[in-house]
Amino acid sequence: MANALIVDTGDVDILPTNVEKTFENITRTTRQILDRGLMPLVLGGDHSITYPVVKAFSQPLHVVHFDAHTDYAPFVHDLRFTNQHPFRHITPMKHVLSLTQVGIRSLRESEEMVGGSRRDGNRVVTMSAFRRIGAKGIAKVVPPNADCYVSIDVDVLDISLVPGCVSAEPNGMSYAELRDTLREIAVRANVVGFDFVEVNPQLDVGTGVTSYLGVHTVIEFLGQVCDQRRWVARRRKARG
Repeated sequence: MANALIVDTGDVDILPTNVEKTFENITRTTRQILDRGLMPLVLGGDHSITYPVVKAFSQPLHVVHFDAHTDYAPFVHDLRFTNQHPFRHITPMKHVLSLTQVGIRSLRESEEMVGGSRRDGNRVVTMSAFRRIGAKGIAKVVPPNADCYVSIDVDVLDISLVPGCVSAEPNGMSYAELRDTLREIAVRANVVGFDFVEVNPQLDVGTGVTSYLGVHTVIEFLGQVCDQRRWVARRRKARG
């Protein structure tokens, strides 16, 4: 706890043989945080956790998703809850007003993943498109001061930066590109929660640079969110 403003709520109970019960635990824990008027900052884990986290919200919100992949795989052979599926679950949610997927570039993506996301009305922003429109252009997909949930996969960053990631891809964002885009979102939107996922410490090099870069990203983004006027007012209210 830091000045009664930052609280580590601990880990969600994971049931390795029961994904659906694990997801129920994630949703319940996130909802408990929201019911206390707090903003959840969720650290993965793989990207499947974003589905039960977003499910915990009730107010209308926009979702901005940073990733090399759409994570929009079709439901085949009863596979529905892997890290390739979360955003196919999130799109139909009534409280999700829009989904924007940024940094998409993998050769592993099928037409059904990218095309399926676009056909369902989502914005899919490839790396080439991202570099045309820039950080401010991405932020503008969210209406001013609208509630926004942000999901960040470490593999949105270039493969050279994230050795501790099983799904890293070339031609990704630099740290500065991701940092600046997150800052623009924090300035424009009311960020009501975010997650950072897919760091695998067992794959990382000895210096732990992937974990360090992940922590750096989280701290920078959290700082930008809490530096906005809407959050400054919230801090003053919390202090009484």
